[in-house]
Amino acid sequence: MTTSFPQGIRAALIDMDGVLYDSMPHHARAWHQMMSEQGISTDPDEFFLYEGMTGAATINLIFNRELHRDATEQEKHDLYARKAEIFTHSGKKEPMPGADRMLAALMRAGITRVLVTGSAQPSLLNALDSDYPEAFPADKRITALDVTHGKPDPEPYLKGMEKAGVTPAQAIVIENAPLGVRAGKASGAFTIAVTTGPIPREEFVKEGADMIFPSMDAFADWLESALPAAGEALTETSLPPLARLLDEAVAKLNPATVTLLTDRNVQRDVLPLFNGSKVLATAGTVVIEPGEDHKNLDSVVAIWNALEKAGATRHSVIVNIGGGLVTDIGGFAGATFKRGIKVINIPTTLLGAVDAATGGKTGINFNGLKNEIGSFHLPAEVIISALPLGTLSRRELLSGYAEMVKTGFIADRNLYTALLHVDEVTEDVERLERAMKRCVEIKEDVVRQDPTEKGLRKILNFGHTAGHAFESLAIERHQPLAHGEAVAHGMLVELILSHMLEDFPSEEISRYASAVLKPHYPRISVTCDDIPLLIELMAHDKKNAVAGRPNFTLLKNVGEPEIDRLPEIKDIEAALEIYRDMF
Repeated sequence: MTTSFPQGIRAALIDMDGVLYDSMPHHARAWHQMMSEQGISTDPDEFFLYEGMTGAATINLIFNRELHRDATEQEKHDLYARKAEIFTHSGKKEPMPGADRMLAALMRAGITRVLVTGSAQPSLLNALDSDYPEAFPADKRITALDVTHGKPDPEPYLKGMEKAGVTPAQAIVIENAPLGVRAGKASGAFTIAVTTGPIPREEFVKEGADMIFPSMDAFADWLESALPAAGEALTETSLPPLARLLDEAVAKLNPATVTLLTDRNVQRDVLPLFNGSKVLATAGTVVIEPGEDHKNLDSVVAIWNALEKAGATRHSVIVNIGGGLVTDIGGFAGATFKRGIKVINIPTTLLGAVDAATGGKTGINFNGLKNEIGSFHLPAEVIISALPLGTLSRRELLSGYAEMVKTGFIADRNLYTALLHVDEVTEDVERLERAMKRCVEIKEDVVRQDPTEKGLRKILNFGHTAGHAFESLAIERHQPLAHGEAVAHGMLVELILSHMLEDFPSEEISRYASAVLKPHYPRISVTCDDIPLLIELMAHDKKNAVAGRPNFTLLKNVGEPEIDRLPEIKDIEAALEIYRDMF
């Protein structure tokens, strides 16, 4: 995936729904309601997949699937009219955040804009002039009324090129739907996908998108740096926020050399947000493969070799851009090379932001055990931004969310209570960011008081003794769990132990299990035969002060942690049996 704007581009062919307007949820509900009125069963989310098709084609697709026949021309006309009526009365469709900046960057660069939409909704088309003045002249619009074959056929984009007077090599397509990406690629244009809906990014990869951005804001950030106005030099103030923050952080350290560590997925999905960074333009780069299988000594050796090749000294810096795997392994390499060099962490996952990147714990897996070898090495700087979080799958987001819930359990009842409303928090960016920042504040305060885990910092281990055991068991079964998924289950086991040994309220255990764990985290199958192995794995946990004796952080109540608890083996067995009955 390129990180620079393609050369020779004279026109941008731009979709409307989901790119210019946050209108797809309205379309999906309108389609679903109209079909329900006909007694036809549909899933509202499926209509995100059909975005770009003409209304007639969408109706025919559903009729063939559910009624096993084509819709008549009269049915297509009447049903689409009803859908349009529902859509028109479904409330205001807000412009997509970042779309105005995208258009402004294209206009400053003198690039022709052509609207190419599978829609024929007058309510949106009529709003374009007021919402995006001068962005789309009347003769630079292709709608469903102008084509015979809608997306995924390339006809709409080929006609858009005719309107702009350009060849495919001179055009880019900006889309938010897989079928639209397929149409763009079939037209021969450089095709950019922006994942503003619920469709996983993997679907856009399958369609061959040339670049993929997590939001219109992220795309606009990149575009403003990659495409300055004609004759205008790229300045520090025009840099994307992450590029500017990174350059400022490195400049303060004045390092001898800079080495970037990232993984393959982050390189593809997130590094475009750093376009224009002077640091990354000259830094040596190490790209490791994603996944726990690569959190090993071989990866550390690759980093050491790159540092050696770059002539790194004790005054050099490693910049770790990625999730917990990258910051853990990059921090460990930094802690051990030349007996310690400076590290800058830029977490790209929620889990990394609230856990791995901020505490100075580093490590690698060894002999199937999680973080068995590691060190404490506080980063020189941690740059926290919500921009990369748009790349996360629901599963990855929930993995980080479990660490946030843990933080509420150990330190802040109000935070914990707020986080019980999982869907409401994860679907509201502002609420999520507030909770994330509170978690980081709590962790930084704990780490400041106890940087090497001699006392207070052990409260951060709540859920992890049992969680790491679940994680190691899953690796042995070749069915890996995300770290946060394992911790979510580990917290239930340790809440049960807390009730048994510390009188933790049983109603809070039920509340956590019913509101958080059961609805949002995958079940772990644990048999009676697994219990001795789980206890053995807990006994190997690196936090144990006494070899072979599992050490737990337990709770007397929410916000009242108790460290260095050493339950009897029979108590751990009982807690695991209760866990099996509950989940």
